[in-house]
This record gives sequence, structure tokens and C-alpha cells, in this order.
Amino acid sequence: MRAGPVMVCAWARRLRGWCSGLLCLPLLAACLGPPYETGRVQDLVPGAREQAVRVDGRSIHWVEVGDEAASPVLFIHGTPGNWQAYADYLNAPELAGFHRIAVDRPGFGESAEGGVEPSLSRQAELLAEAFADLPPMILVGHSLGGSLAMQLARDAPDRIAGIVLVAASLDPAVEAPRWFNRVASWPVIRAVVPDPLAKANVEVLVLQQQLQALWSGWTVPRLPIVLIQGMEDSLVRPSTADFAESRLAAESVTIHRIENAGHFVLWEQPSWTIEAILRLAEP
Repeated sequence: MRAGPVMVCAWARRLRGWCSGLLCLPLLAACLGPPYETGRVQDLVPGAREQAVRVDGRSIHWVEVGDEAASPVLFIHGTPGNWQAYADYLNAPELAGFHRIAVDRPGFGESAEGGVEPSLSRQAELLAEAFADLPPMILVGHSLGGSLAMQLARDAPDRIAGIVLVAASLDPAVEAPRWFNRVASWPVIRAVVPDPLAKANVEVLVLQQQLQALWSGWTVPRLPIVLIQGMEDSLVRPSTADFAESRLAAESVTIHRIENAGHFVLWEQPSWTIEAILRLAEP
């Protein structure tokens, strides 16, 4: 069947839009830095300690502050990212009573050796081993870091004292990769995509199936959880809060749906996360 002029024009407009988006991607990535301050450890968090341990041939790196005998809080960044996403939390005076640890997830920051590890279960295994000597931890996970926090809860529940989920990717139904994720994996496009975005894309491409595996056959234990979801989040759909409400035990989860907040609620409204940590630490 021969395409009519209306159909041809429609496809032409779509193709032009796709090409424009792909051509602009490197430029946009270069202009858009992370929504938090970056720099050297001692400049961002004076007095912090850098640590690293080898686990199954990989180096897991983190930055920590506070008394090592105090209750530990493990901060897990999203994708892309690194420990610096939580520098302000390491400095927060409200959290001075905790042993605060901001980790570079496998494949990112100073844990980059060995490349990206797209398996949530494998990442959880590496982190559980890296922090095996610590007492049960409060986990704070933002975006894909929230996905990993829940994987840790499934795989090592005895290591977890509570979880703060901030704009966390949880619902498999809304985490399917988009067309530009698939196109960005083409070699010719991958060559011009900045490395942090290319790494993130590797994780995003398999995130839906990773979340399906996470929830399959799992009844979540009555673990104290606080979920913080911005209702104007354009990266993790606000309906994720409804999904969490349906899957988590009502008596152990607190859900905050924050109006006029987006995906960066972690940095723009830090009081929600700080208050959640303090609440989970209550006897």
C-alpha cells in the first residue's frame, strides 16, 4: 500500500524530532551538571574518612563520618552518580549522632573498576559483603539507589534496620526503557554519549526486568520504611507511591506524597529525608 502525503509528513516530523533529540543529547549532557556540589572529599566534607575494600575482585569505595560505634546509615546514590550526592547529609548537624556512609555503587565514582553491574542482586551482594562488619543499617536510597535498597532488604534482611526511599524506582510497570534508551545503546550513538549517561543507560535498559525479579515471589517483611515521593517527579512516576502502598505492610510503611516536589526532592527539600532517618532510629 502506498503511503499518502499525510502519513509521509507525519513520519518525517517524527524522524526529525528523533534526530534532533539525539544530536542534542551530548550538548545537553555537557550543560547539565549534577544537582549537588562536586569536588574533593576534604573540600566537601572536612574531616571525612575515605575507605575502600576489595570484594570478589572489585573495589568498593565510600566516604564516611561519625563515630564508627554509632548506628550506621548507608546512603546509596541513583544513576548516574557517586557518593558526592550525599555530601550535605554527611555534613548535616542533625545526623551527627550516626555513623554516616556514602558509597560509590559498583561501576561509579571510585568503584568504577570492573564497569557497570546491571544486576541489582549482584550489587546487593557486593555491598552486603563490603559492610558485613557493621550492625544493621538504615539505608537511604534515591532513585535507582532505592531499587538497590529494596534488593538488599530481600537478600540480606537481617542487615537492615530500616529504609528511606526517596523518589525510588520500584514499580516494574512504569520502568520500561524508552526508545531513546535503546537508541543510546547503538555503537554510533554510544560513542558520543558522555560516559556517566552511557553507564546509566546500561542500568536503565534492564531495570524493568530487575524489578520484576525483585518483587517476584517476595512477601516484604515488616521492615520500617519511609517513602518520599514528589508529586511532580518527571523521572519516577508519582504513581510509584501507590505501588509501594500496595506491596508494603501498612503498619510498617509511612508514605509522604510531596506536592510541588520533583525528582530532586533529596536535595531541594532535605528535611524530609533527615526527619525520616531520625524517625527510623527511634527506639
